[in-house]
Amino acid sequence: MPLKILLLLLFLLLLLTPFSSKAQEPDNAMSWIASGTAKANYSIDNLGLSITAEGTYQEINFYQARSPYTDLFIGWHLITQDYSGSGRDKNGILHAFEYSNQSALFSLGYDWYLAEFAHLQPFIAYGAGINKTSATDYGGYDTIAPFTDNTKTSDITMYGVNLIFELTGKIWLGYGINYFADSQPIEFDVGDASIETQSSQALLLVWNWERVPIETIDPNASFFGF
Repeated sequence: MPLKILLLLLFLLLLLTPFSSKAQEPDNAMSWIASGTAKANYSIDNLGLSITAEGTYQEINFYQARSPYTDLFIGWHLITQDYSGSGRDKNGILHAFEYSNQSALFSLGYDWYLAEFAHLQPFIAYGAGINKTSATDYGGYDTIAPFTDNTKTSDITMYGVNLIFELTGKIWLGYGINYFADSQPIEFDVGDASIETQSSQALLLVWNWERVPIETIDPNASFFGF
């Protein structure tokens, strides 16, 4: 198991003891859509090629259900990632690639309720999806060597943290940072390539399924709920 995932699991276990003095009864279910940027690395080791590519990240959280007594939650997500990039190998040949992924994930996390208007949510998620990869090599003047599109299924592990603010009784706004423990091998004639999705950042537009009265914030209250 990667060290980052193990550390996250230990951190999650430390948060299992509720910090709030009362249960979060009214707001135990939410959904959201999210959009942002993502980063991945494409490499062919035997050619000395390594490309860091910027991409896009889209997410639909269909339903997140939280226990009002333990503050643990589960959720179901659909994510989409799209990347493209290009770079030259040690021989000066230009390589270009495109990669997309669509995955359905199940998440487990902890909702830390802050000052009765914000939610800090560390989580870990696991699922499966479909990857599509295409690559093209430019070996010289007007020389193009396209490779057959590669489509296959694979599992995916994601972990991260969301920070969500209660703006109105129904609509909230949040920000999410995600990390991926996902490396996919790709077999080409020029060598064995791999693509490793690394991280994403996204804005969340959240829908709360049960209306929450927005209370006046007590300036003397501790933000962390202690």
